[in-house]
Amino acid sequence: MSINDYDEKTIRDKVLKKVKPRDTQNYLAKGKHDKLYLYVDGKMESKVKLPNNHKRIMRERKSRFIAVALKLRDDEFNNLIDCPLSGPKYYDLFKARLRK
Repeated sequence: MSINDYDEKTIRDKVLKKVKPRDTQNYLAKGKHDKLYLYVDGKMESKVKLPNNHKRIMRERKSRFIAVALKLRDDEFNNLIDCPLSGPKYYDLFKARLRK
C-alpha cells in the first residue's frame, strides 16, 4: 500500500494534533519549516520537518519523508492522517519501533 496524496495543511494539522507531545521535553521549533522534536526517556529520538500551512497537495514521495521520521509504515501514516490512529496509540507504536 502507498501513502495517499494529502494537502500540506492536513498533514501539518494532523501531526500537530496527534503527535505533538504534551510533555515539556518535546518541542516544536519554529522556522521556515517547523520541526517537531520527539523525545523518549530524555533522549531525542526523531526530528520531523513539518510542511507549511498550504492547501497544495503533498505527493506520496515527499510525505514518505515525514512517515519515516515518524517511524511509520505507509499504511500507518495514512491511518494517522485519516484518523483511525490516535495520538496515544501512535506513541505506543513509536516507542515499540525504537526498541527494534
